[in-house]
Order: sequence, then C-alpha cells, then structure tokens
Amino acid sequence: MVPWQRLSLPLLLLLLSPLLLLPWPSSAICILDEEGDNCFCNFSTPEPNWNSLQMCLSSVEVEIHGGGHNLDIFLPKGGLADPRQAADLLRSLRLKRLKLKDAQVPAPLLYQLLQALTYTRTQELSLEDLGVSHPPLQPRSPSDHALALKALKLNRVSPAGEGDLMAAILTWLKPGLKTLSLTDSGLSSVPCSNLGTFKELSSLDLSDNPAIGESGLTAALCLKEFQELRDLALRNTSLQSLGGVCGALEARGVKVQRLDISYNELRDTPSTQCTWPPTLTSLNLSHAKLKCVPKSLPQRLQQLDLSHNLLTKQPTLDQVTELVLEGNPFTQSSALARSRREQAPEECAESVPSRGSRPFVGSPLAFQVFGTAAFVLLCRVRRFA
Repeated sequence: MVPWQRLSLPLLLLLLSPLLLLPWPSSAICILDEEGDNCFCNFSTPEPNWNSLQMCLSSVEVEIHGGGHNLDIFLPKGGLADPRQAADLLRSLRLKRLKLKDAQVPAPLLYQLLQALTYTRTQELSLEDLGVSHPPLQPRSPSDHALALKALKLNRVSPAGEGDLMAAILTWLKPGLKTLSLTDSGLSSVPCSNLGTFKELSSLDLSDNPAIGESGLTAALCLKEFQELRDLALRNTSLQSLGGVCGALEARGVKVQRLDISYNELRDTPSTQCTWPPTLTSLNLSHAKLKCVPKSLPQRLQQLDLSHNLLTKQPTLDQVTELVLEGNPFTQSSALARSRREQAPEECAESVPSRGSRPFVGSPLAFQVFGTAAFVLLCRVRRFA
C-alpha cells in the first residue's frame, strides 16, 4: 500500500475507505439521506465498523460521533502519510461541512486532518468534546496551505498536556472567517493575539468560559478590529453588571446588533455613564437573576429576553416589540408570585409601565379570571351532585 492510501479514514472521511480494510466485526453504523448530501455516523459501539465511513464519501455535510474511542489505532508505525499525494482526490470531494464529536484524537492525526481539509471545499468545521492527546499540536508550517473556512466551532476541545491548542488551530485559517465559536474552552480572556487577522468576523461566541469576566472583556483590545462583528455571545462568562459590559463595548467601539449575556448573575448599575452601541437591537438577559427590568437598556432595543429571571410584575417597554418573559414568578399563579415577592424583596426601582411591547406570556388578570371561572363551575357541579 502506497503512503497516501494510509490517510486517516475516520477523521478525513475519507477518501480511501474502499482501500482500507480494517478488521472491525460490527455492522455499518452510518446513515445517509436519500439525496446523499447528509451523512451521520455514530461509533459508540465497543468495536465500531470504521469502514462504514465510505458511505459518506460523496456527502456535502458529515457528522461523526466517535463514541469516546481513542483514535491512536490509526497512527501507523511508519508515520503519517502526506495528504498532498492525494490532493486531486481530496479536491473531488463535495464536503462543505464537517463535525467531529466525542473522541480522543492524537495531535499528529488532527494535524493531518487540518492539512487534508485545505485541499477540500470545506467551509465549516466543528470539533466538539475532543481530547487531544500526544500534544502539542503543531501550528501550520509555511509549506502547508491555509483553510478557507467561513465558520469554525470548537466546543470542549482540550489538550491532554501542554501547548496552546487554540492558537495552533487558528494558524490554519485564512482571514475570511465569518463565524468563530470557542465555547467551554478554558479561556480567561478574549484571545486577541490570534484573532487580529479576522477583519470579516461577524459572529463571535465565547460562552461557557467563566474565567473571562468583565476584566477579560474590557482588556480585549482586538475588539476594535472587529468592525463587521454583529453577533456577540458571552453566556456564562462571570459578567457582573450591565454597566461593565456596556463600558467594555463602548471603549472598544464594537457595533454589535445582537448581544447574548444570559446565564450571568447581573446587576443594574444606573449610575454608570455609558452609551450602548447604537446598532444594538437584540439583548438576551435570560437566567440572570434579575428582580426588575434594568433601567440602563439600549435605546433602540427591539428584542429583549428576560425569561427565567425573578421578575414579580409584568413589565412593558415602549421600544421593545418582542419581549420574552416566560419562567418569571409573575407568570405563575398570583398566590405563588405573591409568596415569592414576600420572600425576595426587590433591590431596584420598578420600571415605569408603558405601551407598545408584546410580551409572550399570559397576564396575571388572565390567571385570576380563569381561577374565578373554575371556582364558579365547581360550585355548580357540587350543587347538582
């Protein structure tokens, strides 16, 4: 077998699965849709049939669940082959979107995957729940091509040892990246040194990195470079106040349209003088333990998510046309809302009721009318019993 025929099948999809005859006894575990565009593989069985990946060779979108298996078995003793020897075959693939999930991947094999994808039409790469063994992952060498990705999503990808894994992966990318997600990755700040080249970035998700905090956000000087950034997600990043977030965005000149800072224990800071980005029209403040509607909201806000907070009264806001309020105490029975109100007094002033918003919840009056009608009906039933 020539060297290029030993390229990693489970990571590269590959190419050469008809030529790889690995002795796995189980049945095929990949599913291909009728059009042949989407292929899904689940290798969670103890002895998976990796050869079934040949079903995915003509697919546009491929998702592979590794079942937690260690892919060291695909490291040949003689060393990994050079994908450049199979460049023509790689260019013939229709692959545009690839997701790899739940596996232990040796760093040399991940390097080979990135190297091989540079010859394909892949536009979106998602890596999730991967442990990278045999670190460090080597950055792209000058002789390698770069990946022309539009979207890169890394979720719970961690090295089993030393090395800056994120920095090494980002070296493979061309500047045209539009969407970047680095969630639950142990980040303590916005990785400016690696993001400064992505001038066209429109969506950035740094959620589930609780070590970032407001200091890590404020220190993100690279945000000044993201003039095309429209979507910013900072869920569960230990943010503490609306004023701190507003100040960081103002200082860096970020003109986002949609901001998600849910799952942070936020407090309103009306004394902080700050101007939200004038472009900001959608704000997610759900699961933030808010007891009242913050006063320091963006002026041009159209969409506001206040669901699953501690609001005891139904608010209305003039400019907000889409107001989400489900999961707050006042959306439950009036008795339960009154009980919670007694146990947890509000810490901020009530917002002034106004017209024009359309909350997606039932009003307390509706609950009272329903309860009264049910009581009258019950009395009548008992009278005729």
